[in-house]
Amino acid sequence: MIYKIFSNEEVEDILSKFNNKKFVDGKNTQNLSTIYDIKENKEILINSKVDEYIASLLKYNTVIKKVYSPTKVKNRIYNNYTTDDFYDYHIDSFQSSDSKMLYNYGFTISLSDDFEGGEFVLQTEAGEIGYKVNKGEVVIFPIIYPHKVTKVTKGCRQNIIGWFEYKVTYEQAYILKVLDEIQLINMQLLKSNSNNETFKSLLLKSGLVQNYLVTQWGNDIFQNA
Repeated sequence: MIYKIFSNEEVEDILSKFNNKKFVDGKNTQNLSTIYDIKENKEILINSKVDEYIASLLKYNTVIKKVYSPTKVKNRIYNNYTTDDFYDYHIDSFQSSDSKMLYNYGFTISLSDDFEGGEFVLQTEAGEIGYKVNKGEVVIFPIIYPHKVTKVTKGCRQNIIGWFEYKVTYEQAYILKVLDEIQLINMQLLKSNSNNETFKSLLLKSGLVQNYLVTQWGNDIFQNA
């Protein structure tokens, strides 16, 4: 699922935090690089202050709260892909190195769009699904899916890579996303017909259902602990 989360100003603010930082070979964070040519890019490990800043932007974003309700967010890597860089299919770890956080969803935040190639591709039961993730967008995906970045053919692809724990299941997140889309459709309908009482009522009721389900499903994790 792709969402436009960050404004251009927020993207520039994030990028400024990596000024004068030294990149390292991305192969260093992928053990399979010692076996075959799986990855070619440059990376910087994110420090705790930058991690907390980006995590707060994500956790308190209205759409992310309504659909995923994350409990913990971890931003680990800022990476750059230039011409001919790529990352072949791989699977992310399901937990943090200190075992204090379980990863349910992975995400990629795009900090640039002046590049060609460099699609984010998921390998699913329905086949490959590819995305060109534009500046300020975040693609969120279930951690169970293998994924890759196709070869960049021009420009520089800049991203933040991270993961989060959630309070809701994959299925519940899908239902919440559908409800959010219904509300967006209703708002568009109201813009063209602001006096339509049916549209107003549907908007209120769909919002009520979504708020209830977020609260109910989000609390299940504590009730069943």
